Amino acid sequence: MSEMIKKYVDSVLEKLVTDEKMKLRIEKDLYSHINVAAETEDIDTFLKKMGAPENVALEFMDSIYQDKGEVIERLIREKTRADKLENGYYEYKSKIHLFGLPLVHIKFSIRNSMWHRKSKKPAVAKGIIAIGDISKGVISIGAIAFGGICFGALSFGVMSFGGFAIGILLAIGGLAMGTLAIGGFAVGLGAIGGFALGKIAIGGFAKGTVAIGEHASGKHIISNVNSMNTSKQQVYDLIKSGYPHLSDRIIKIFTFFFQSK
Repeated sequence: MSEMIKKYVDSVLEKLVTDEKMKLRIEKDLYSHINVAAETEDIDTFLKKMGAPENVALEFMDSIYQDKGEVIERLIREKTRADKLENGYYEYKSKIHLFGLPLVHIKFSIRNSMWHRKSKKPAVAKGIIAIGDISKGVISIGAIAFGGICFGALSFGVMSFGGFAIGILLAIGGLAMGTLAIGGFAVGLGAIGGFALGKIAIGGFAKGTVAIGEHASGKHIISNVNSMNTSKQQVYDLIKSGYPHLSDRIIKIFTFFFQSK
């Protein structure tokens, strides 16, 4: 195969707006057509007769696309995709919307850093389900997550799970703050963790009105204990002594970690 033929075919393919499968078909057809002609004609003369590569590409696209709007739509999609890659992020939005938000919105940086080199801003995803560098959604997943049920290094929501979690109802994380907080360091009305601070606190170091732990301080306490030598009933009775009107359902959350005896 001469370098001239390869250069010509490559030029045609570069100017095509179509998928890779179609490009491979056209490439095969071009090589076949040119090689047959090369048996009886001068290649340089034949290629000039075929015309400029951009014109040949247009002829192929005329035969591929009956509606020229398809070409325009494809060019717009390619341009949008190129712009996203240039800006340093990937984005997907579902066509389905609820309450003015996309059902799913995914947007995150594709570079090593979550901060764009150009805009210096993080990628923010907003949707019913949001996934991104920063996410805001009913279900929110991101490095920094806000919303209903949140998962992230930093998460703030109704129910939060992460390295640092703040939850209105529930927070689970290395550092957790919420109505019920579970974590290495837990602060809440109910706190369970290595260090627990709350109205009801259970942990290695526990401080609260009701405190249960290896080191516990408070008004109603069980100290120097672990889950093996403390029964559910002991924990239940202690919590009831501090909060006699607290429902059994809530108390069961705190007795879960102890043995039935």
